[in-house]
Amino acid sequence: MGLGTYKNSFKNCTRRMLSTTFILTAGVSLAGISPSAFAQTQAQTSFSVPAGSLTQALNVFGRQSGLQITYLASVAAGKTSKGVSGNVSREQALSSILQGSGLTYSFPNATTVAITQPNEASSGATAADGSLVLNTITISSGGVIGSHDDTYTTAGSVSYVSAQEIEQRRGTSAGDFIAGIPGVLSGDTRNSGAIDVNIRGLQGQGRVPVVIDGATQEQTVYRGYNGARSGSYVDPDFIGEVSVEKGPSAAADGSGAIGGVVRMRTLNAGDILLPDRQFGVRIRGGFNTNSTTPPDVLTPGGMAGGSYQAGKQPTTRDGGNMDRPGFFDPTGGNGSIAAAFTTDYIDVVGAYAKRKNGNYFAGKKGGGQPYFVDRTTDPDFPNIGYEGLSPWKGGEEVLNTSMENESVLLKSNIRFGDDHALELSYMSYSSEFGEIMPTRLGTHTSAIGGFQSEPDTLDLKTYNARYKWTPDNDFINLKINAFRTDMDHRATNLLTMFGTTTTSVHYAQTIRDGITVSNESKIDFIPGEFRLEYGGGWQRETVGLPKNLDDQKWVIDHLEFPPRSGKRTEKNLFVNGTWEITPQWTATAGLRYSDFRTSDDNYSLRAKGNWPNFSYDLIPGQVSHVTGNGWSKNASLSWEPITDLQLYGRYSDTMRMPSIFETLSGFSTAYLPLDIKPEQARTFELGANKTFEDITGNDDRLRLHIAYYNNHIDDYLTRSNIIYKNPVFGNIWGLGMTNLDYAKMTGFELSADYQIGNLTAKLGWNHAITSLFCAHPGSLWKQDDLCSEGGFTNSYALQHVPPKDTVSAEFAYKMLEDRLTLGTRISYYSHRFAESKAETTSEIQPGKWRPYTLVDVYGSYAFNEATRLDFAIDNLTDQYYMDALNASLMPAPGRTFRMNMTAKF
Repeated sequence: MGLGTYKNSFKNCTRRMLSTTFILTAGVSLAGISPSAFAQTQAQTSFSVPAGSLTQALNVFGRQSGLQITYLASVAAGKTSKGVSGNVSREQALSSILQGSGLTYSFPNATTVAITQPNEASSGATAADGSLVLNTITISSGGVIGSHDDTYTTAGSVSYVSAQEIEQRRGTSAGDFIAGIPGVLSGDTRNSGAIDVNIRGLQGQGRVPVVIDGATQEQTVYRGYNGARSGSYVDPDFIGEVSVEKGPSAAADGSGAIGGVVRMRTLNAGDILLPDRQFGVRIRGGFNTNSTTPPDVLTPGGMAGGSYQAGKQPTTRDGGNMDRPGFFDPTGGNGSIAAAFTTDYIDVVGAYAKRKNGNYFAGKKGGGQPYFVDRTTDPDFPNIGYEGLSPWKGGEEVLNTSMENESVLLKSNIRFGDDHALELSYMSYSSEFGEIMPTRLGTHTSAIGGFQSEPDTLDLKTYNARYKWTPDNDFINLKINAFRTDMDHRATNLLTMFGTTTTSVHYAQTIRDGITVSNESKIDFIPGEFRLEYGGGWQRETVGLPKNLDDQKWVIDHLEFPPRSGKRTEKNLFVNGTWEITPQWTATAGLRYSDFRTSDDNYSLRAKGNWPNFSYDLIPGQVSHVTGNGWSKNASLSWEPITDLQLYGRYSDTMRMPSIFETLSGFSTAYLPLDIKPEQARTFELGANKTFEDITGNDDRLRLHIAYYNNHIDDYLTRSNIIYKNPVFGNIWGLGMTNLDYAKMTGFELSADYQIGNLTAKLGWNHAITSLFCAHPGSLWKQDDLCSEGGFTNSYALQHVPPKDTVSAEFAYKMLEDRLTLGTRISYYSHRFAESKAETTSEIQPGKWRPYTLVDVYGSYAFNEATRLDFAIDNLTDQYYMDALNASLMPAPGRTFRMNMTAKF
């Protein structure tokens, strides 16, 4: 399909999709609302709530009354309030604020007020703890797994991303939606369809698990000479919210999570249903620009040079496709439909999503773009190469950046008895995405160039069962989560040598089964309030060639190296105590025991024939085992000396058991010692949360979170050039896994949130103070300096060293009675904390980028509570830049326009 045909097809598809959306939602309107009578009390408070937006009035009332206000955001959207002023009761204040809105309120408890439409409260279901669930109410600043308030009220570093923010930030690549979270980055996000999260310099191998509805699915993929990538996969349209915990986690799902945990919740009925509805449908459709259909395999791109005989035509290539589409030309699209049904006893959700986007185009402005240089040393054979961050020119199509995904979600939440709930879910994710081995692109100063490679295919299935038992009993709050993830990833690599193109494949199927059990008990005989959480977890991973190969012999003959094959089991038991000694002082402490065992099948390949027509036999070896165990400890103390000020300190001594990738033999890790040790992370964090009210006298609010962190990881596990003994040659070296003496990352982060009237401003900043990796004497080949700030030769850690500074500032303004929101996000990424340079092209090339600043703008318009239009311009200034933590020489997308329409009915 040509570019013109491709663009026209997307235009037509987009027109039909948007037309259908508007037709389906044209009849949706707000139901009639009538006011309710309110009870009065004698307690009075001085209120000064200005007239204007109802949402703003409720926010101000919440701050002045000290109450937590909960409501569905769409209920208040577009409504106004006359405000209230004077010494009145909180009920009288609410009556005045809500007058004319048609809304009512209730007090679920002494500190919470719920804003609803009439009769909403009576339409709820009975929760597992016996309380009434108002099925149309959500916390205005958050959801089920977290809220924005958590950042400024938790004795630790946490962040939250709502579904609306995911829509604003979704960008072009899978990991774009986490941009702007202090200390959090996505690694090598342009050359894969995966999310590989880096928190404060820690990344991969379970250091930062991504947990989706209680299930983990991480798979590590070999990336040639440039290391390995750990990835998780999910469609943004299925994400209901995201919570990020930074630093070691003591939670039931946090075993080995020395860097942090990213938790995601998929859609539930509350994300789909309109207020006071038992059945509903959500349709979402949209398009993006700045992309094109991928060309044929082996189509070249990027700048390339080479050596040629004097007087002959130079063997150079000055870029590839520069035919960038117009700014508003739809060239990629996405669509999803989700339906939900709810009763007093069951919620059911079904959803389908599809998205397709071609290769994107790089930005045109900014430094680091490639240019030719003359490296001639022999006048008879001139040599032309290039300098720059990447072979791709500004404004050029960046090959191998396409994706085509199809996803299905089925989910039910069953409530039975007065205190039992069971959630069952199934999610499938099928993807074909562009990917190329980073080494095929060459190094930063090579004369090699890029080409279109075969896309990867991935098929992922996730099965979840989550049970809760919460009777009216202080000793029982039981949760049992069980899951299975089945990931089939098939990568094809192409290499041209001496005019012959050969195909090699890396196929792997990873099946992960897991279960966690936890219970929380309240202990009354201890002064204050004391809660004890205890339980355990079990996981089993099996890795090998996919089981349903169409032609197993063909696959074996085209393997690039013997497949990693084996299984790994990890178990843990934990206990955590939380003691609220007084309203001002809270202490926590916890203990966890973990052990693991990996069984390695030790496959090898026996070659027959001659290159390039090799045939192989896959030979199983003698099964070997790697085991380990250890204890993790944690403790924290928080103090609130005055209202709206919280000071805290946290210490964790956490063990991470080696992952299955680190304990199975395979190409590039031929040396795999059986005495591999678990990592032991000793992490210390000091922090403060502070809220300032009414700073300017205009009822504004400023919230601050600041934290200093110190990560010291003994026996840090990575790959490098390892010295080992050979019975014939004595000491030699090879690529293998090794425990360093230690690694250390320190820094501080700041989160700030300021609100005044309809304006919201947010700031996030992470500053790295230390990045250090230190080896044992005599463990690494030709390594005189035992410590390095940027990682050692051929170490995976070379790809994990973050920028020295990352800063994100966001401004949003609401207008037209809160229907229209306009915002901008300005992000700055400094240089890599420590520069490292590989000596040869056969070594890991550390990610390299220049400091860059991005400007994104976004907007949202709510026609009513059922229909919303979201739009955004990513990279407004069309910068040419390389992402921080890139492992592939692929510049990021240039200026891109996105639009999505969401309708509920």
